[in-house]
Amino acid sequence: MNSNLSFQESMMAGLKAAGAATLINAILFLATKSAGIITDDIHVQPDQPLTIMPVILGSIFPALIGSLVFFIMEKFSAKGFANFRILAIVLLIISFASPFMGIKGVTTGYALVLCLMHAAVAIPLLYFIGKAKGK
Repeated sequence: MNSNLSFQESMMAGLKAAGAATLINAILFLATKSAGIITDDIHVQPDQPLTIMPVILGSIFPALIGSLVFFIMEKFSAKGFANFRILAIVLLIISFASPFMGIKGVTTGYALVLCLMHAAVAIPLLYFIGKAKGK
């Protein structure tokens, strides 16, 4: 099936990805917080340690925005999914630098967990969109 997805199909794939990413990232956050990898003495936001709420919101909104970007790329490009996949992978790789460079005093373990959280949004998004496309 190589037809373009409708807006509703694209957003449904994004919602499924958001659900999967939220579940994965919540479990990852809670497990690494209890293991002491994510600590309250490292502040991701100014003067605030990382909590579960930004993790949840940071899983939902990027997946939904990504599905919207996919829909737009699919609508105006002959190779929408291929182009979207390349864009998503490039942005994911670029996002791996932000925990290491953007957080003062971050430990390697903490930064690696944040990188895993980034991947836990991108991978389900590509999976569910690809599944909806029949690829």
